[in-house]
Amino acid sequence: MRHSDFIEHKKRGSSDLPIQLYRINDSHPEYFMPLHWHRELEIVRVLSGSMELYINNTPYTLLAGDIAFINCKVLHRGVPKNCFYECVVADLGMLVKKGNTIFSSYIDPIVSGDVSMQTLLHNDNSKLYASVNSLFTVLSAEKPYYELSVMSILFGIFDMLYSAGLIDKTNSTNKSGYQTAAVAELVRWIDDNHTEQITLPILADKAGVSPNYLCRVFKEYTGKTPIEYVNSVRIENFCYEVLQSDKNITELALCNGYNDLSYFCRVFKKHKGVSAKKYISTINQQKAPSI
Repeated sequence: MRHSDFIEHKKRGSSDLPIQLYRINDSHPEYFMPLHWHRELEIVRVLSGSMELYINNTPYTLLAGDIAFINCKVLHRGVPKNCFYECVVADLGMLVKKGNTIFSSYIDPIVSGDVSMQTLLHNDNSKLYASVNSLFTVLSAEKPYYELSVMSILFGIFDMLYSAGLIDKTNSTNKSGYQTAAVAELVRWIDDNHTEQITLPILADKAGVSPNYLCRVFKEYTGKTPIEYVNSVRIENFCYEVLQSDKNITELALCNGYNDLSYFCRVFKKHKGVSAKKYISTINQQKAPSI
C-alpha cells in the first residue's frame, strides 16, 4: 500500500466493491507507514514481528496475531519491526449504497468520524476475531462469489462491534484539536510540494509558528523532524517510481526534489540501509521475468 500520500485518493477494488487487501513485508518499497489519513476504514493485521501503530498520536503495540481498527478520517502512522503485515482498506459507503436508512444510521457515524471504534483486537478466540480473519482470507483467495462473503462478513463485523459495545457513540477519538489540524495541513502541503525547495523556515512560516515549536510538535505526531519527514516522503516516492518507470537514479532524484545527487545518496542510504544503486538493482531483478 502506498502510504506516501498524506490523503490517499486511490481507487480501492472496484466501484461496486471498493475494498482492497495489501500485503507488506520488509522488502516492500513502502514498508514504513508515514503519517496519513483517508476516508475509508482500515484494518491492520500483523502476521509476524511487531508494529508500533500511532493513531491521532496515541501509540499502540501490535504483536503477531493482533488486529487494529483504524477509524475513518484519523491521522495514523506505523513503525514495523521485522514485520509482515496486511491491511484491508474499505470504503464503507458500499454498505449503504442503496440509501437504506436503517443501515445508514449505523454506518454513517463511522464514516463521518462521529463515533469511535475499539482499536486493538487480540486473539481471544471470539467470533469477532474469527470474522475479521475471515475477511482477510476471503479477500486473499477471491474465490467465486467471494463478493457475497465480503459483504456478509462486513455486516457481521459491525453487528458484533455494536453488540459488544466496542463502538462508542458518545466519545469520538477523531475530535482533534488545533495541533492535529495544523500538522495535518502541513503534511498535506509537504506531500503536494515535496519536489520543490523546502526548508525549516518555509515550513514554520506555512504553519504560522516558530521553527523550534514546529520541530517539537511535528515530531510528536510523525516521529520525525519536519526535514526528516520531507526526505522520507521524497524517498518513498522515489522507491514507488522505481517500480513504475525506467528512469535512472539522477532523473528520479531530480523528479523528487534533490538537486544534489551526493546528498540524495546519503539520505537514501540512511532511510533504506542500502545505496540507491543497489536498491534499484534489487528491484530490477525482482521485476525481471523468471524462466
